[in-house]
Amino acid sequence: MVQVCSAKGSYKRMLSLEGSRAQTWLDALQTMLDNESFSSNPSETRGTFLKALLRLSNKTGLCPKALQLSHQVHKGEEPVDEGSFGEVYQGRIAGRTVAVKVFRVNQRTDTSKLMKVSHPEAIIWCQLYHANVLPCYGIHQLPNQSNRIGLVSPWMESGNISDYLQKRPSSGRLLLLSDIASGLSYLHENKIVHGDLKGPNILVSASGRACLADFGLSRLADPALLGWTSIRTSTAKSTGTIRWQAPELLNPDDEADPKTTTASDIYSYGCVCYEIMTGNVPFHTTKNHYSIPMIVIAGKRPPKPDPPDPAYREYGLTEPIWSFIEASWKQDPESRPTAAELQRSHLFSSLVDHRPTQDWGETSAAEFRRPAVPS
Repeated sequence: MVQVCSAKGSYKRMLSLEGSRAQTWLDALQTMLDNESFSSNPSETRGTFLKALLRLSNKTGLCPKALQLSHQVHKGEEPVDEGSFGEVYQGRIAGRTVAVKVFRVNQRTDTSKLMKVSHPEAIIWCQLYHANVLPCYGIHQLPNQSNRIGLVSPWMESGNISDYLQKRPSSGRLLLLSDIASGLSYLHENKIVHGDLKGPNILVSASGRACLADFGLSRLADPALLGWTSIRTSTAKSTGTIRWQAPELLNPDDEADPKTTTASDIYSYGCVCYEIMTGNVPFHTTKNHYSIPMIVIAGKRPPKPDPPDPAYREYGLTEPIWSFIEASWKQDPESRPTAAELQRSHLFSSLVDHRPTQDWGETSAAEFRRPAVPS
């Protein structure tokens, strides 16, 4: 398989396959990626297999059978939550509770086009493995609704980080900031831009760890999908994202559609830090969210809390932490630190972490999928 993926002629022939023959190769590539020998560790071979898998999936609109969980998922009838992408359902697979995020789509959507748009994001997410990144187990296609698909991930009983801190205000907030920096560093190391980092997209695991979720979903802006988060949309649910977005994404004079970058993720990280350390969303005193872009473009940021504020008295905000937040907020994207630099911050170096070991087990989501792969 390595020879096929590395030799130009055979590689080209593989990418020309269709139907069942293409499916066979997709399944074989995913099996190799799920192999324990390198499922949790980046390698040049792993990168080669993933690139081949993505290209073949994009060309055919197919995805590996191991990621197709429709026959196993028992999904609830009514959604338990909604996001800018669609609805969240609670489901069960082999006795485990899972979340099924179902995309909101146009009824006239071309199903084949939808698959080509959504499968690459799902495939990438399914290969990731990190304590601070929510795993994706696979794809669920709703019965009798071929144009409605969702992603299956662990059910997070603690909810998002904002809800978690409201219920547990005495939680170690600096540990959570460290978690998020670690997860973001992992994504950036793997050439993935989150694109929509904010409190609602950060979940808390059973062991109390912050986990990044919904990365890449904001990039699925194809007309085949409706309701994805975008600063260009006007729905009530999506406009809140503006509060976390970097100035370079908000310029009304920019004719080109701005693209999120690792630097814009860092700005959003600073906003998330503010959210965690103060208990308020960025610019919480600004009720008209449509005015926020011009405020941010002008270089203004959420104000520093006063000393009597709960941020200092109860949540652990200090002057060094505030300076750390301000560094992520710099107007010039080039002047912001990288996620790796944030992760190595001296603020986190002396933290003592008494939380249990990570929630995802000793291997990747491949362990969850193996029972679904026919022998």
